[in-house]
Amino acid sequence: MSPLTPARALLLVTSGIACLATAASALVGLVVGGPPAALVLGISAGAGSAVGAFLVRRRALASHARARTAVMAHGYAEGVAQYVLLIISNYAAAVFPRSGPHGVTPEERAARRTDAYRIAAEEEVPHRVREAAADVLAALDEGDRSGSAAAQTALVIAVREHARQPVPLRPGP
Repeated sequence: MSPLTPARALLLVTSGIACLATAASALVGLVVGGPPAALVLGISAGAGSAVGAFLVRRRALASHARARTAVMAHGYAEGVAQYVLLIISNYAAAVFPRSGPHGVTPEERAARRTDAYRIAAEEEVPHRVREAAADVLAALDEGDRSGSAAAQTALVIAVREHARQPVPLRPGP
């Protein structure tokens, strides 16, 4: 048995509805007008419901594809936002190392700074997350420990708010 994909589930549901419509109209025709009416009503209802099911199925699959694309884009942006948070936290750990002022080499600090700026400037990063990341990077470059902590808190909030946003399944006007 093949896996139950959305397309297969929709095919099974629409086929079942078409079969039920055919059987119900054939029974109504049998009760009302006998076997000839059952045959005519069954064939006409079956053909009509099959055509309707085909048309509905095409529209539903197109809608599903659009929704899937929107969800994938939102999930990708959420992952990039999480990555920005991680890379900036790594840079903050290089600016203010816990092991003392000589815990991180200048080359490592420069490499982490370059990575943080490069990732924060990516086009896929949500706008609000990008702004919060810029604030953190500015505070880290100035060496402001309390300012960078407050900016990192704002960055965490921006990343979480982006994750909580509903996915826009239909394009806006």
